[in-house]
Amino acid sequence: MECIDDIKLEKISGGGTTITGTLISAFGEVFKIFFEAGHSVGSSIRRMSNKELCPIK
Repeated sequence: MECIDDIKLEKISGGGTTITGTLISAFGEVFKIFFEAGHSVGSSIRRMSNKELCPIK
């Protein structure tokens, strides 16, 4: 195996712009969390405006 000196190691670049399946999955999970939160908030607003709240006992 060939040894690379420090000068050549500093010039190596790349690999930082690939999109992996893990990254896509993480964005999907974040989207799902925001969607569920929006659904809950919207449902709460609708129930408050229609006076369909459960009484607190």
